[in-house]
Amino acid sequence: MKWNRLISEKHFHKDVEESIIQRNDYDTIICSTLFRRLQDKAQVFPLDDDDYVRTRLTHSLEVSAIGYKIGAYVFYKLREMNADPWFEEHTEKEFSDPLLCAGLVHDIGNPPFGHFGEYAIREWFVKKLKRMSLGKRRVTDILDEWQLQDLYNFEGNAQSLRLLSKTSYLGKKHGFNLSYSVLGAIIKYPISSYDLKYNNSNHYKKMGYNYAEYELFQDISSHMELNGGRHPLSYLLEAADDIAYRTSDLEDAMVKKVINFPQITEVFQEAELYSDAEEGIRIEVKKYLDRLQEIYQEELLCSSQKAGLTAVQRWNRYIQGVMIRDAGNAFLKYYDEIMAGKFTGDLFDNTASGYVIQMIAKLSERLIYTSSVKTRTELFGRRIIDSLLSEFMPAAIVYDTQEESTFIEKRTVDTISDFYKSMYHSEARGKSEQDKLYLRILMVTDYISGMTDNYAKKLYQELFV
Repeated sequence: MKWNRLISEKHFHKDVEESIIQRNDYDTIICSTLFRRLQDKAQVFPLDDDDYVRTRLTHSLEVSAIGYKIGAYVFYKLREMNADPWFEEHTEKEFSDPLLCAGLVHDIGNPPFGHFGEYAIREWFVKKLKRMSLGKRRVTDILDEWQLQDLYNFEGNAQSLRLLSKTSYLGKKHGFNLSYSVLGAIIKYPISSYDLKYNNSNHYKKMGYNYAEYELFQDISSHMELNGGRHPLSYLLEAADDIAYRTSDLEDAMVKKVINFPQITEVFQEAELYSDAEEGIRIEVKKYLDRLQEIYQEELLCSSQKAGLTAVQRWNRYIQGVMIRDAGNAFLKYYDEIMAGKFTGDLFDNTASGYVIQMIAKLSERLIYTSSVKTRTELFGRRIIDSLLSEFMPAAIVYDTQEESTFIEKRTVDTISDFYKSMYHSEARGKSEQDKLYLRILMVTDYISGMTDNYAKKLYQELFV
């Protein structure tokens, strides 16, 4: 891979109406409806009325800021290494800007109610799609295997690529039309749902694009000469995401009184969580954990009313700096493998930061993600998504076909936003009946996954309560 291909101003669509000044990825993103909707989508705690805890919007802003910092660190290190002539001919801003923008949109495809919403959508397709029919044929007999796997493996990352490339923006049908550098950076898993199941030699955990976006994925991969691999910036974006959500989850959980400071230190003191690390790394990890205790004691001496919370907030700032450095250094360490498309690890593997992240993950799984405060609203969110899919999907299946729709089905389709129906008609033009069916199913999925938490709740209450 070469940076003169990887950092590219190429867009999937040429827009003769816009000048170079107007075509700015950052401006396009922050002025968009989809980006604004992130303010009412959960990061960890759905339907929360506390304006302190993170939403998808504030999380995305933090990922964007951290991604930019990692990019700046890596750029200057690679320039010092004479890694590529590109770094002498271009600026740090050109290298970091794609990360700045990718951080803003990396979660834009996530449905309401966080990751639980993803599970709810997958569950619905796995359990209920086989009951749906078009005419005398079951839907699962009409769609091909790839299309079915897209639905069974619904994924926020793949949905982000879809929405950014297909939803109309200011009346234009070609979506946000972001640069390939930004789109390449958000594709964490360069694999289809079909290959995820049948040809996954790199052991990817999730898919990265739908059947419907295959042409776009191929064009990005070809133009940037990725050869089926990940864009190098995607590793830095992944690290920024890990840093942002792991540290913020601790803080938000304390604000929600889901955990307290003694519980954090109790988990962090479990030596087996980093006992297998090399001696140098064990010393580093202990230093970072000791620093948390030092900050806490400082807050107690100051008679801070919220000593534990303030200590975690201060420590988060400290440890984020450590993690940014470790992620950047790991990128440099594995640079040749990454540029050859052969690196399959994580930038935090075998680093002190990686062990700290594992400890936070352990704490989160044990006390935060399983808390009743979180799970009660998630289960309510599951009911909402299940009910909405069950209501809209049968009507969408017969929509725009020769099959007779009932009066209720017609009114149900009328309820779907014209935004998504026009998106369907634009995509479906000239397609086979099989592909049209697949796209109608995506129309409903796009509509429901695009809802904010509170809008989904409101619609559910209007229809079913």
